[in-house]
Amino acid sequence: MQKKETIIYPLFSKPLMAFSLEIDNNKIFKHIKKLSYRKNTTAKGCYATLSMKILENSNLKKEKNIFLNAIQEYLNFLGYENKFKILNSWATKVKPDFESHPHVHTNTWLSGVYYTQNNSSIEFIRNWHNTSFFELPYKKNNIYSSNNWNVTAQKKTLLLFPSELQHKVKFNILKKDRYSLAFNILPVGSFHKGNDNEITYN
Repeated sequence: MQKKETIIYPLFSKPLMAFSLEIDNNKIFKHIKKLSYRKNTTAKGCYATLSMKILENSNLKKEKNIFLNAIQEYLNFLGYENKFKILNSWATKVKPDFESHPHVHTNTWLSGVYYTQNNSSIEFIRNWHNTSFFELPYKKNNIYSSNNWNVTAQKKTLLLFPSELQHKVKFNILKKDRYSLAFNILPVGSFHKGNDNEITYN
């Protein structure tokens, strides 16, 4: 019996894009290690910088432009033409053998995480309202049926994804503090003009 062509369409997917950047990683790493951090009140062993605008530092101007170019490439791939801006940016520090709690980034559109060290892991988790109530076994973890997805990033890697995608920092397996740089992105302009949900982002 001749097999007919079959196609799977990843409908309404949550696109995660990974970039391997040509960037001065040592400069970023040294910069964020010197920043002041505060404890995460809900995740033991996790810290975030006091400043939420670290990419506004003139010392990281070149690196910010590299991130902006990557964001533009991500948007081009998805077919968006609107302008955008980085809303806020911060660094995280995770002690050895600790991890964060699952979370999403609210009041924003897209998020990015840049990794300064090898073997830095992040877990993406399907939100409960998108999860099937039938938790059936499957032979191999895949993007169509799995409820979580682990990504191990190497240094100079930037991940971009929708802010609504639930995620958490996986256990820090390094024998030292793990540092990363994160930021949120908003579109710029007026949307749905003339409708009751019209909104403008400056």
